[in-house]
Amino acid sequence: MDMKITILGYWGGYPSAGGATAGYLVTTDEGNILIDCGSGVMSRLTFFTHVEKLSGVILSHLHYDHMADIGILQYAAVGAQRVGRMKNKLQIFAPDQPEEMRERLYGPHSEVHSIREDQPIRLAGADIEFFPVKHTIPCYSVKVRYRGKTLVYSADTAYFEGLVEFAKDADMLICEATICRGSCHTTGDGHMDAKQAGTVAQKANAKQLVLTHLPHDGHFEAMKQEAAEAFGKAVHIPNVTDTFIV
Repeated sequence: MDMKITILGYWGGYPSAGGATAGYLVTTDEGNILIDCGSGVMSRLTFFTHVEKLSGVILSHLHYDHMADIGILQYAAVGAQRVGRMKNKLQIFAPDQPEEMRERLYGPHSEVHSIREDQPIRLAGADIEFFPVKHTIPCYSVKVRYRGKTLVYSADTAYFEGLVEFAKDADMLICEATICRGSCHTTGDGHMDAKQAGTVAQKANAKQLVLTHLPHDGHFEAMKQEAAEAFGKAVHIPNVTDTFIV
């Protein structure tokens, strides 16, 4: 099987009714990787897998809309460990800062590892690299390679050319597009708009582009058009639990 990518959540800041903020489930023949665990992600995750079947959880950064449900996932791990379904601790990979947020990850249910740019990891048979991006706190873009296919997730970031190089020739780029003309969602610090997301994808020669971290008051058709004009190809705006194969 190639990589299967399920979008569990894609809202920025807070979820819609029945929706979720950042959460992406990557499935291979050898396991499951959860990238980000925002608000509402746990309720979506249970449609597809269980905590004991996760090879690891990657938190791109320690803002609540990317980690709000990690404590709930840890509750599930405690239950699975108690009844013997889960033999090992939950493996969590996260930045070291902010320290007060990092401290909340620790417990007897979890093993917490520091994300390092110079330390790739292997989960579910996939090779995973990290790249620091330009956000308001330490934040990492994530690259997942499996059987010749590549997924890149931008995480939250302002536009910069380093992200283009990191995303080079990706089969799929999941890229944030938080800023939208007329939106009150964000001031734009540490974020991109849809045109910039499309520009990253075009310059990187990505094969597919999915916009994420969307503003609740955004004009999605206009955002899609702006991204597509910059990318030169069709652009996808996700619905709840969209699944892609790369």
